[in-house]
Amino acid sequence: MPEIMHLIKIRAAQDRVYQAVSTAEGIRNWWTRDTVLDPKVGGTGEFGFYGHRMVIKVKVAELTPPSHVAWDAVSSTGGSFDGTTISFDLKSDEGVTSLLFAHRGFKVGGNNIASATTRWGFYLLSLKRHLEGGKGTPNPEDTELIR
Repeated sequence: MPEIMHLIKIRAAQDRVYQAVSTAEGIRNWWTRDTVLDPKVGGTGEFGFYGHRMVIKVKVAELTPPSHVAWDAVSSTGGSFDGTTISFDLKSDEGVTSLLFAHRGFKVGGNNIASATTRWGFYLLSLKRHLEGGKGTPNPEDTELIR
C-alpha cells in the first residue's frame, strides 16, 4: 500500500512540538484553523479545509507524550483518507526535535497520493516555521498551495 513519509528537524523543544501536533490549539497554528480535537486516546477530531469543503475525521489511536501521536482516519471528503493512519514520532537531541511523519494505508496511489504528499510537506514546513518563531501558514492562509 502507498504511504507518505517526511522527516523534518525543528529547532524547538520536544514538548512544544508534541503540543503542536496533539492539540487543537497547536494544530490551528500550522495545519488548519478549522480544527476540533479531543486530545485523548479514543477521542475524535475533525479537520476542515476551504470552508469545510474538505473534511477529515479522525479517532485518536495512540498518545505517548512527548514522543508519539497516531490517528486513524475514519472518514474524509471523497474517501481518499478513509482507513489510513497518520502518525507523528518525535525525538529530541540538543534542542532540535526530529519529527518523523507517516501517513499510511492508502488503498490506491496516483494523483491523490501525489497531492497529499505535496500538501503534507507544505504543512510540515508550516509547523517548522511556526515553532521556530515565525508564523505558520495553516488553511485558509495556505495561499501558496494551488487549489
